[in-house]
Amino acid sequence: MKLSLTMEADAINVLALNMGRIAVDIDGIELTDLINVVCDNGYSLRVADEPGKLVIEDPLPPVARVNGIQCSTAHITEEDNTLLYTLSHQHEDHSDSEWICYTGSGYLIHLDAWQYPVLQLKKRGLSKACRRLVVTLMCRYHIRIIHLDALGEQLSGFSTFEW
Repeated sequence: MKLSLTMEADAINVLALNMGRIAVDIDGIELTDLINVVCDNGYSLRVADEPGKLVIEDPLPPVARVNGIQCSTAHITEEDNTLLYTLSHQHEDHSDSEWICYTGSGYLIHLDAWQYPVLQLKKRGLSKACRRLVVTLMCRYHIRIIHLDALGEQLSGFSTFEW
């Protein structure tokens, strides 16, 4: 969620809570101004049960959101790149282009298209380094989409390849 605020505050304290919620303590801002900005962005803001804490709730259910990560194509081999390009350009019914999409500078992989997407990537011949990247990101961040992009950030702790 992104909120665009142009306000001056004395101090801001943010505390991460369970279920994607945050608690925000802001000194020096009128509560009505903050509520108006949040409501203008399509979210609801309410005062929590404990005095002084604010809770922002997203009106969309969690299944309506798609979690994803964008990272550099440097994390895949040149052979992976060639294979993903080929798979993303298959145009038969029920082909791989339905879950592996070419973006012009990389690939969008819809991981929830298969029950075991990494096994499907292995069957298609993707490298162990590419599969390890996908598995780690899926487990660590519960992503449903990965965007491998030439302009994406290189993630620390993962193999990189120069091609």
